[in-house]
Amino acid sequence: MESSCARARAKRARVQLQLYSGAGARQYRELGAFVRYCVSRIERELGEIDRWSVTIAPADGEFTSRVAIETGEDALQSTGRGLDGPLAVWDALCKLEQLLRDARARRSAAAFAANPAHRPLAALDGGGFS
Repeated sequence: MESSCARARAKRARVQLQLYSGAGARQYRELGAFVRYCVSRIERELGEIDRWSVTIAPADGEFTSRVAIETGEDALQSTGRGLDGPLAVWDALCKLEQLLRDARARRSAAAFAANPAHRPLAALDGGGFS
């Protein structure tokens, strides 16, 4: 049986956080906690994702964030902007969450259409009743 500490450590290892060189330890710790909270919320609804990469950096008086994920089925990324790091990463994560939902919906629709059990009766028997 795996301990809750071991599970938490494994989850943290899946989320790679990169901050700009001027970020302090406190900022790294707080942004890391916020990112892991957001990742946990997304995964609660959409399932576990193998690898997360989150980058936050200042740019033109604002902050930008790039979030990329890798799963067995998807490799997606999005970018966000905000007045501070948390807003930038929130923007990028919201966009990524929508991309993930869209990708899963497309896969689900394709699987549904490919299953002969879900075809209309008219398509199976030539269009009429016998």
